[in-house]
Amino acid sequence: MHDVGVVGIVANPSSARDIRRLVADGAFVTTNDKINMVKRVLTGLHSVGVDRAISMTDLGGISAALADLANGPTSRAWPRVDFVDRDLSQSAADTTAAVEAMVAAGVGAIVVLGGDGTNGVVASACGDVPIASISTGTNNAFPRSAEPTVVGIAAGLVATGLLDADEVAARSKTLTVLSGRHRHRALVDVAITTHDTVASGAVWDSSTVREVFLCFAEPDRIGLSSIGAHLRTVRRADPVGLYLRLGTPAVAAVRVPLGPGLMADVDVAEFAEIPLGSTLTVRTPSGVVAVDGERAFRFGPSDAVTVSLAADGPRAIDVERAMELASARGVLTRTVGRPQQHQISHQQ
Repeated sequence: MHDVGVVGIVANPSSARDIRRLVADGAFVTTNDKINMVKRVLTGLHSVGVDRAISMTDLGGISAALADLANGPTSRAWPRVDFVDRDLSQSAADTTAAVEAMVAAGVGAIVVLGGDGTNGVVASACGDVPIASISTGTNNAFPRSAEPTVVGIAAGLVATGLLDADEVAARSKTLTVLSGRHRHRALVDVAITTHDTVASGAVWDSSTVREVFLCFAEPDRIGLSSIGAHLRTVRRADPVGLYLRLGTPAVAAVRVPLGPGLMADVDVAEFAEIPLGSTLTVRTPSGVVAVDGERAFRFGPSDAVTVSLAADGPRAIDVERAMELASARGVLTRTVGRPQQHQISHQQ
């Protein structure tokens, strides 16, 4: 059971700092930008009755600034802000431990500032607690763009029970990669590349990619999922994913945004839907597996690699849907006097 009126906040101080910011035109989201976003989230949370927020602690300056601001006049429009108290390693383990502490504290929702990688880490630890994501990474296929104040309102409506999570927070699809001792889960894509090493981590060169497995493929997204989107649109709620084999002879050639300001012409040799619940075997004999745009591990000819699609991901709050329901039901409306609807007439 969650504690009504408590929301967790995860703000990754390291998001939007990978190599794609150098090889493409990805924006550098500063610490001050993230602090400002969290302030807006807190205002949105407080406006719908959230009493307490629990923030992760970091060494990048975000939590320190929030702690200082919590004692100032701005905080009068915020819920009480507490912080997860733990030793920090400045790695993904900090996020995992913070989310586990938030879940144990009974939060009703978690607001996540980050890209696909941050959301993947949160998803591994949040269990059934719904998450609301704000794009602050380099590639942001999983989190949608939304004003942080509105994201705070939507998360607060779910956390306080003013909206039923079952109506606005559907379970996301995931791709699970298995190979020997390796087990990784993706919220967006799994790519098989011909790189010899894990190297810099981020995948940004489509010429090295041989196979792509997608949870969804939406035409307005960037990254590897945009390749599939221009062949067959697959929505997040659809009970299928998409498989692509890149190369020649091509059945289609697409021009897509692989990163911010980074266009690429990609040859696709084969594409097909992946039914929910199915498992596919990687056909490329050797290379590196990348999960949500980040290289994870190398494999060779003797290593079997499988990829499975399931609806076992995090419950992702659809902010637009939440606000539509809130509006339709008058959740945020206070009627003064007898409501009347007038028709405006225009005179010449």
